[in-house]
Amino acid sequence: MYRFIQFYNFAENSLFMKLISTCLAAFLLTLQLTAQETIPIPDVGFEEALIALKYDSNGLTGNILVSDIKYIVNLNINNATKNEKLPNVNSPIKSLEGIEHFSNLKRLDCAENAITKLDLSKNAQLNFLNCSDNKIEYLDLSNNPELYAINCDYNKLGTLLLGEKPALKDLYCNNNQLQSLDISGCATLTNLDASSNKMKTLFIKKEYYDALSEGWYKDPKTAYAEKSGEAYFDDQLAPKKEAAPAPSQKQTTATTPAATASTTNSASANDSAASYFEKFKKSVVAEYDQLVLAPKHLTKTQLDIQAKYHLNQKDLSTWISQYGKLSLHNVERSKSTYTIDSSTHFLKKFRQSAIEEYESLILDAAYLRSKREEIQKKYNISASEFNTWLGKYGKLSLKQAPKPAENAADYYNKFKKAVVAEYEMAVLSPAHLLSTKEAVQKKYKLSAKELGDWITQLSTINR
Repeated sequence: MYRFIQFYNFAENSLFMKLISTCLAAFLLTLQLTAQETIPIPDVGFEEALIALKYDSNGLTGNILVSDIKYIVNLNINNATKNEKLPNVNSPIKSLEGIEHFSNLKRLDCAENAITKLDLSKNAQLNFLNCSDNKIEYLDLSNNPELYAINCDYNKLGTLLLGEKPALKDLYCNNNQLQSLDISGCATLTNLDASSNKMKTLFIKKEYYDALSEGWYKDPKTAYAEKSGEAYFDDQLAPKKEAAPAPSQKQTTATTPAATASTTNSASANDSAASYFEKFKKSVVAEYDQLVLAPKHLTKTQLDIQAKYHLNQKDLSTWISQYGKLSLHNVERSKSTYTIDSSTHFLKKFRQSAIEEYESLILDAAYLRSKREEIQKKYNISASEFNTWLGKYGKLSLKQAPKPAENAADYYNKFKKAVVAEYEMAVLSPAHLLSTKEAVQKKYKLSAKELGDWITQLSTINR
């Protein structure tokens, strides 16, 4: 009996030990799997920004959980160390290594940082990119077919690969070191600025050039050409676009005697009902228009734009009066869309053009000639000899700096127009329009389609 009990205790202890071993192994395996479910984020500034945006729940550990990454769709980390929306970011962002694992990322704004390399080859869903004002030398976007807006200006780009971009409408790649650029796959490119590069050739299909080039900017030395490189063409050689034929006027129907008789009978009950229904529709739409352009909403939007661009109220009000298209009376809304950072873009161009104008005044030909003659006389140097020395050792050109195709005033005017366009797009934000429509629908018990049709026919705020 004693031996049986001893055997039973031994068996029980063995089973217990096996159970403990199994649980411990499972626990260690869970820890290992959890450790594997992270992505390294080696740049401290980048991780600090992810933590500030409440994307990284893992803390400052040099990595981010895979489970956190799936929620990152819109990433705004521009000017990280000075961005008020990114508190506690103390380190400049120099690398976005790890972003290639953000498979759901659609919008990336990483402008005004210190990024030197950017790999977005695996971010296939990306449709908006602003990486301007960095130090990027190479950018391959050929695996991002959904992009509709790209701003990569003010970098050190020697290579920009685009590939097929059927949705791309805005491309700003000015102020880089590009020697060539292929936009042959950009069939809807409305806005392009490729100026201030080292570019000799801009490759584009002739049919796209003819249809879209009105909104493009390049350096005078840059030539447009077919991808084969054989068919070169230039702005001056482009065929003039024929004006669209005026729409034909609808023929008025001859008035029959019966119709004439009915029109003279102004007291007709049917005519009166139809007339009042038309007046009702117009009054409903007029009420909708007034709600859309409510003073409180306009004031808030104007204050937001003033703060964004450091403007005073008088300046913005003047610009809106001069360039605005929104009004409560007889307004036909333009169909132009707000482009990527357009106001900021033109402000940069204005500043650049102002400096170029300043430098061209410094390098005035007459002034340079007088100083050259002064030095020649002082040291008894011949003109040819001094020119040779200047060519070999000089840092200032003897030739007057070429005047840009558009000067500072042109770009400042474009900046003002772009600010007003941005203001109007903010006023007519989809969320604001939707809430206003729903309020009017509910008040008059109308269907969405019914009110939508009336707005299309009668509203002065056509979008």
